[in-house]
Amino acid sequence: MLPLLAMLQELPAEVPPTFIDKAREFLDTPAPYSPLTEYLLVLFLLWLLARRQRPKIDFGGQAQEVLEEKYKKGEIDLKTYEKYRQELSMRLKKE
Repeated sequence: MLPLLAMLQELPAEVPPTFIDKAREFLDTPAPYSPLTEYLLVLFLLWLLARRQRPKIDFGGQAQEVLEEKYKKGEIDLKTYEKYRQELSMRLKKE
């Protein structure tokens, strides 16, 4: 019996933690202080930033004004003006 007790005393007191032990410790941390919770919060914030709505700029009205200016200055003829005006009106209907 004494040799068995002596053998037990010689064993190392602590066994180094394995990967699974470290993973369990990571996941068992209380929720508000968990690194996993912090990571998920950061991902959620990044997702919200990616989904935010940006104001869309309407270039259709500006393109129509430029087209009219070019026609008034005589840079394009009536046939070209009508062609581009029709294309602009079709583009505005698609959107």
